[in-house]
Amino acid sequence: MIRCYVSEHGVLKEVDKTRMGDSVWIDLVAPGPDEAEMLSREFEIDLQDIADSLDPNERPRVEIAEEYDFLILRNLLTDSANEDRIDTIPIGIILTSQHVITIRIGATFAGSEVTADLKRRPPLDTKEDVFVAVVRRVIRDMERKIRPVERRIAHIQGTILTARRRDVAEGAFALSNSLILLNTALLSDLNAISMLPKIRNLQMMKEKMDIMEDIENDVAQLYEMTTIYREIMSNILNAYEFAESNQLSTIMKTLTSISLILILPTLLASLYGMNVALPFEGDPYAFWIVIGLSAIAVAGLWVVLRLKHIL
Repeated sequence: MIRCYVSEHGVLKEVDKTRMGDSVWIDLVAPGPDEAEMLSREFEIDLQDIADSLDPNERPRVEIAEEYDFLILRNLLTDSANEDRIDTIPIGIILTSQHVITIRIGATFAGSEVTADLKRRPPLDTKEDVFVAVVRRVIRDMERKIRPVERRIAHIQGTILTARRRDVAEGAFALSNSLILLNTALLSDLNAISMLPKIRNLQMMKEKMDIMEDIENDVAQLYEMTTIYREIMSNILNAYEFAESNQLSTIMKTLTSISLILILPTLLASLYGMNVALPFEGDPYAFWIVIGLSAIAVAGLWVVLRLKHIL
């Protein structure tokens, strides 16, 4: 799907594909082969760059070609069916002399949503304005997902060593995996954004350069936050494994103690089940004597194990 946007009084307006040449922003979402070939012919874009933008495992980078500049960032993708899972997808940003072209696997935001999360929406008159708005939206989406992680970690940390720890174990492991993915994506984005001064088709004034520096600082901060969260989650999961191992050890110790206690009455019952002459044979109270000896043995062994803090 191709969406084309022109700028009217600083606001993006979606137009028909026939006005692609006049558009300041061209957004491709999961394009088909025909759409990719059309874009390649229209703007002399290498089909391999389009394919790289649609590769889920593509890493962020900056490339300088003769006709355009090519930037790939990692963009947030949240599974609505599982909020604990956080993943990222690539977004390719191609800059020509007059256009910003984005290529994505999925539509994570539309033209009307590029600046919707800002209190003061800047005018989008030029391709530089659109470029800065798109990059800022990519980073702010990650930031909004990362900020609540601290509360989730606090909840997991307060529950992981209690009897209800298994209730949060699945979410804890999912969050840990998501933090690894986000941390890696943010590091790659940070490296790519730091290479932006090499792009030839960006003519940004000091104001826009300051915004890009702020974005770079935000990415660096988010990277440091996810690094800290990764370490905390690693410690939490180690504590979870220790608690599970300790519980298993306690269960095995208890079962072993119970087995040891039951050995003595079993031994007495086995002896008196033998077809040989034994003490108390013929005594009318022999059964109760054996039961009494068994009870004394069990009670005595139980007391010893309690005094040794084994039970």
